[in-house]
Amino acid sequence: MNFMLFSVVVPVYNVEKYLDESIRSIVEQSSSIDNDLEILLIDDGSTDNSGSICDSYENKYPDLIRVFYKENQGLLATRRDGFKKASGKYIVNCDSDDLLEPGMLLKLKKVINKYADPDVILFNYNYMVGDTKKIAYKNIFSVESDIRVDKGSVLETFLKDHSVVSLCTKIYKRICIDVDKDYSSFYKVANGEDSLQSIELYNKAESFIYINDALYDYRIGSGMTRRFDENYYTGFKVVLEQIKNQKNSWNICDFEKLFAVKVMQTVGRAITQSRYGVWKSYTQQREYFINIRNDEMVDTALSYLKSIKGYLQTDHYYLLTLLKFRLYFSICMLLHIKNTLSQIGRGKGK
Repeated sequence: MNFMLFSVVVPVYNVEKYLDESIRSIVEQSSSIDNDLEILLIDDGSTDNSGSICDSYENKYPDLIRVFYKENQGLLATRRDGFKKASGKYIVNCDSDDLLEPGMLLKLKKVINKYADPDVILFNYNYMVGDTKKIAYKNIFSVESDIRVDKGSVLETFLKDHSVVSLCTKIYKRICIDVDKDYSSFYKVANGEDSLQSIELYNKAESFIYINDALYDYRIGSGMTRRFDENYYTGFKVVLEQIKNQKNSWNICDFEKLFAVKVMQTVGRAITQSRYGVWKSYTQQREYFINIRNDEMVDTALSYLKSIKGYLQTDHYYLLTLLKFRLYFSICMLLHIKNTLSQIGRGKGK
């Protein structure tokens, strides 16, 4: 086995529209780092032309790319399979509809050398719609171009916002994760796989570096933006329970308050996404909100609502306030108004 500096793990599932561009964004960086990487394309039972695209790249770059096929099990299982097959010192994650920014791997290699092989390197990312990019986060830990960050600050940030959650906006040593760890009980969890695996990674890692530059392009529109999952909160609660279990080991001041932020952000999203649901009646939609409100974890987190307002989206905060006081009809009316305004806006844009 040839040991490389980077193993770029790309889970692939029915993404033929974007896959070629995604792979090219990785391949084009190989020469700048003396081919010190491998690219692992893990096809999760695709039924479109994704597999053929992967094969064509492996045939063209046999010393750089390896392709693997597996039965469809979902993103979490596919990532873990890629981690197990990886031989690089550092794991880089790239979703198959996203892009690595030009020069990303060279910049990472320079920072690795500068800071003597840190366990984890965190960086900013862009939102991408078509060819338009907009930075999602910057100056997370510092305005400096790169800086060493203490573990406590990373854990606190993980709890209070989304900037260090995604596996695609960090690279980490392969030895900082247990590639044989059994995640099969979480395979059916539709959301939260990044948070779940970040727990394991942050528990094992000791040295952290932050690069204040957007090195990754996340494509908007292929996630759950306009899809509604009625089980979004209940599914994510499985992940929240795992985070809650870290209270004693993480030893963070105000853990309960920061954990409430994470819960409220999740519930806020569950509420706003419900406006895309096809509800048979107000009673059915109301029942959805009641079930969330009656959850013990939600009830506890709502007791912190006023004190954590600054960590929440403005619309989420007001919707959560209505939820706290069980004003379900008002929630439904606000979501209906938001839908109506969006439809008017789209109509004017035609």
